[in-house]
Amino acid sequence: MPSAPEAQRPPARRIELIVPIRTLLVLLAFGTLVFLAIASFGTLLSILLATVLAFGLDPIVGGLVRRGWGRGPAALAVFAGLFAGVVVIVLLSVGPVWREVAEFLRALPGYWDELTAKPGFQEIISTGGADDTIRNALRELAAGLPEAADALLGAASGVFGGILSLVTLTFLSLFLLMERPAITAWLFGFATPQAEARWHPVIEEAIRAVSSSLVGNVAISVLAGTIAGVSAWLLGLPFPVVLGVITGLLDLIPQVGATVAAVILVAVALTVSTVAAVVMLVIQLVYQQLENYVVYPVVYRRAVELTGFTTIAAVLIAGSLLGVVGAILAVPFAAVIKIVLHEAGAPRRARMAALRAAPHGSGPAERAAGSGE
Repeated sequence: MPSAPEAQRPPARRIELIVPIRTLLVLLAFGTLVFLAIASFGTLLSILLATVLAFGLDPIVGGLVRRGWGRGPAALAVFAGLFAGVVVIVLLSVGPVWREVAEFLRALPGYWDELTAKPGFQEIISTGGADDTIRNALRELAAGLPEAADALLGAASGVFGGILSLVTLTFLSLFLLMERPAITAWLFGFATPQAEARWHPVIEEAIRAVSSSLVGNVAISVLAGTIAGVSAWLLGLPFPVVLGVITGLLDLIPQVGATVAAVILVAVALTVSTVAAVVMLVIQLVYQQLENYVVYPVVYRRAVELTGFTTIAAVLIAGSLLGVVGAILAVPFAAVIKIVLHEAGAPRRARMAALRAAPHGSGPAERAAGSGE
């Protein structure tokens, strides 16, 4: 027979967990979306870049529309102007480089004649096994030609793929820019009139912030390229215009791009003299500190009203997560997040301000009513 304590023990309870089919379907759909987002991360990133570019150009297109232009012709005109500017920059930078390369190739026979005319040249070639070394090197070069051809084809394929991606990104941005008001109206068609009246100005403000951040980034890059080009010209470096353009393009990448440009500038300065390299290094170090901690925060604070700490922190975090693309998109993202959070927290801030302005003698009931969500 069971003992008295065992007889008094309550019977075990059986707990059943019932999960509705709807909940399982929602979880399945969410998991599918996450899987698709991870699998197509590169495509989503391209769409995101196209969206940022379209938002950056949207105020310009909107200004043309207010002057009587159609949305489509205005978008095409803006992209045509942007394409023309890129072509001018490319021609400006490629032209001097091509002329210098052509002059170098034309001068190569003269360099070879000067080298072979030196008295010790034949002695160096004939002693120390130089003939065998050159012969073995040529044999290895011939054996490695197939691999080199494969590598060259792979590089050409990569360049073609990059050009194709750039063309796709351009057309995606163009179509998004042309259809942006229609897309916005379609999305707000699912919202109540009160929600549309509240959030439509927020969307427009966020688009203006993205445009301002892109303009600020370009302004900083133009400043960096101008300083680099003028410094190279004063120090007698070759290709000062090209070096300025390269620096400006690299400076579009916050934090990292300026460092890469400085390395290139110092390396080119070394071909002139050690003094020129040291002077260029000092100029770049001073300018980078000014850009990172003075110019960069000031320009972005005026453009998108972000503090210096927020700007630098956003660039570092986004750069560590998404690399170069994240660093470029960091400030637009930070500006949009700030605008959305500011509007989302507006009702609560109003309630808290009312509580602070209320008389100190208000009772607990009034305080509880005022703090309720």
